[in-house]
Amino acid sequence: MSPTPPCIFCAIVKGDVPAYKVRETERALAFLDIHPISWGHTLVVPKAHAADLPEVTPEDWKEVAELARWVALRLRKVLEVEGNNLIVASGKAAEQSVSHLHIHVIPRREGDEVGLQDWWVSKIQPTDPEELSRTATVLREKA
Repeated sequence: MSPTPPCIFCAIVKGDVPAYKVRETERALAFLDIHPISWGHTLVVPKAHAADLPEVTPEDWKEVAELARWVALRLRKVLEVEGNNLIVASGKAAEQSVSHLHIHVIPRREGDEVGLQDWWVSKIQPTDPEELSRTATVLREKA
């Protein structure tokens, strides 16, 4: 599906916009984020335009996920980072900023003060076991 208006990630894939490419496969491209959260922050995108998760083909998603794993492991080995966050925002409600599916591979170091844990804990909502059980049942049984 072709995006309207033009997609910055599609332009990067085509080579119309410069990018700091890390690795490329038949179906996926990894390049450095120009607004990194930490040194080595990389984006991994499918080469074929897919606005978000429901639009990406299983084949493209598999290759994007495999490339994201490669990037995460490479960051650990070469940049000697201690961990990674892999983040996907899919859809407007998830605050997706570019309408082309992408995985953020964020290198993490002990004490880097990125603060995801603090943010996460501040957003936790109380639940009860009965509600969790009902939700799991609905997710398993509804087609």
